[in-house]
Amino acid sequence: MMKTRILSILALLLMAVTGAMAQTETLLTTITATGTEQASYSTANVATVSFSYTAGGSSAYTAIWGWWGYGWSATVNAAEGYTITKCIFYDDANRTATDSEAPFVVETTEEDKTPQVNGTPILAYTSKGIKKIEVYGYAPFNVTANEGASDVEYWATYYNASTTQGFTADENTTVFQAVLSGNQLTMTEVAGKEIPASKAVILKSTAASITLTPATTTATLDGNALQGTATEITNPGNAYVLSKGTNGVGFYKLSSTGTIGANKAYLTYSGGGAPSFLNFVEGNVTGIEMPKVATTNSDAEVYDLQGRRVANPTKGLYIVNGKKVFINK
Repeated sequence: MMKTRILSILALLLMAVTGAMAQTETLLTTITATGTEQASYSTANVATVSFSYTAGGSSAYTAIWGWWGYGWSATVNAAEGYTITKCIFYDDANRTATDSEAPFVVETTEEDKTPQVNGTPILAYTSKGIKKIEVYGYAPFNVTANEGASDVEYWATYYNASTTQGFTADENTTVFQAVLSGNQLTMTEVAGKEIPASKAVILKSTAASITLTPATTTATLDGNALQGTATEITNPGNAYVLSKGTNGVGFYKLSSTGTIGANKAYLTYSGGGAPSFLNFVEGNVTGIEMPKVATTNSDAEVYDLQGRRVANPTKGLYIVNGKKVFINK
């Protein structure tokens, strides 16, 4: 019973996500017209507004109308690492027009200074100028990982709850999907460090803080056994969570009252014997890590592949100090 409680606590220690709101569409910045436009108007290192003109076009700024004039267009672009999903343009009377598809542009014609979005005036040719632009989308954010076998190895799980937006992990991190065969878990590296929408993954890094950046992804993660939750939940039944326990880093059975954190991944296993521990090996598309051959060490704790302590192991495959070992005895 004590062992179960300890494993539940260890599992929770691996469930920190910072900036979790960044994985949902959010207001990134508000660009307010505060002076005469420039070639590139930057706000908070999140977005820029670039102006261009027709042959007879010009623009100006007034405190009442904001940006106004004839024959000009303003395009909103995301800064590096950000993704814009929509812009809401406000005119001089706080009337709005929303653009939900790139490019995000407000413009006027040489004949008419009424701001238009996608060719439609904000309000029946009565708007004078643009006072502000709300920019919505996705920002980079950090996931906190916990130390594994050494201080240069950190592990975490992550569930991308967005149904439309993918992410990529930073250069220090490897992203894995997991295939469960019996009670053996094989991790396969995901190309491009991609985390597609609505997918759960394992993260292995050389740093404790992992940066995820919004990006277009193409990975499908076929055969992935990992499940995820967007909100904190109580054990849904037969759940295993990533933790560092007696057998090293792996997936440990969660207590019936244990919880799984928001935006975290987990496994469910209902096979015979209901082991307390699911070991994994790192592989690639076709490769499997081969077990080491060893003799027993009187000081080592030995477990079978079902996670049960073995006092006197015979010849066979075991978990010793968190590693898969073939004992030749």
